[in-house]
Amino acid sequence: MKKHEVIKYFGNMAKAMKAIGISRSLAAKWGEVVPAQHAVSFVIASNGELRLGLEDYSLSKTQDQAA
Repeated sequence: MKKHEVIKYFGNMAKAMKAIGISRSLAAKWGEVVPAQHAVSFVIASNGELRLGLEDYSLSKTQDQAA
């Protein structure tokens, strides 16, 4: 999930952060991709309208080997 998708859906980052109950200062540390644990919260807060976008997240080496 990209940060710009979250902003587009909620209107601005302050509203997005309020929707999932975290501080804006935390989001300021993110890159373009929303960390997976917060992306899941945005999917829930948007009632599924935002999608996780699994292509934005890589698997760890141990997960790659197990697949």
